[in-house]
Amino acid sequence: MNLVNGKPKSSISIFDRGFLYGDGVFETILVLEKNPINIKLHLKRIKTSCKSLKIKNLNQDKLISYISKALSDQNNCVLNINITRGTVKKRGYNINVGNISPNIILTTSQIPKFPKEYNINGVNTKYSKTKLYKTIGPLEKIKHTNRLVQVLATNELSKKFPEIIMCDPNNNIIEGISSNIFFVKGKTFYTPDLYGNSVDGVMKNFIINILKKNKYNIKFKKINVSDVKKFDGAFFCNSIRLIWNINSIAEHKYLKNKNILNLIKLINNEIFK
Repeated sequence: MNLVNGKPKSSISIFDRGFLYGDGVFETILVLEKNPINIKLHLKRIKTSCKSLKIKNLNQDKLISYISKALSDQNNCVLNINITRGTVKKRGYNINVGNISPNIILTTSQIPKFPKEYNINGVNTKYSKTKLYKTIGPLEKIKHTNRLVQVLATNELSKKFPEIIMCDPNNNIIEGISSNIFFVKGKTFYTPDLYGNSVDGVMKNFIINILKKNKYNIKFKKINVSDVKKFDGAFFCNSIRLIWNINSIAEHKYLKNKNILNLIKLINNEIFK
């Protein structure tokens, strides 16, 4: 079901700020048996992201009721939530456009099917030619709707490389195109420092909570492409794919890692219980 402000609809005004300027935020949520996985973390990020963009008047209770309505005819699906600043009467960057209400746009779609071996056996990956540049400010780490750098990078995806790694101009690893990345050495899990146009993922934070609960060590650090051979393993993660183990990075191969395999079991026990 597709809803715009709670009403079945599949279109928006040409004066919607999200359409005009990408002036909004979004979330992508896995739904299993009508249960939106990690919904509290997603709603928390929406609230934080709207605050960063100074999007006012978002009614959280209405949003929750619209989510229930969108899922009323769905059991297992992907739920997308887009919050834009709202519909205006004229163009212009100025956000002081009066007391408008945000537009709440919900869409549901089928859960994409990926080869099962991506989860355990892993994927081959490489480094994107598209770089992530350091930008400090309100867009840092939030899931805003201006994701053109990632959109352009998808041109490098292929059947051989279904996800690739994005780096900064100094070849420090930041994330995948649509995922966060972890590395493992012994019982310690490492994830890169994020900045600028990167996204502080819900699944990433869900994994960190699981790791802490199970007494694994977690470190946030700068990881350069020259460092990947120092680790025992690596994986991508996001809210829909969960974990994609990494088999190789730019021809450097990893063996199956027992700590990553154990983490996959822990995640499955939490999500599919």
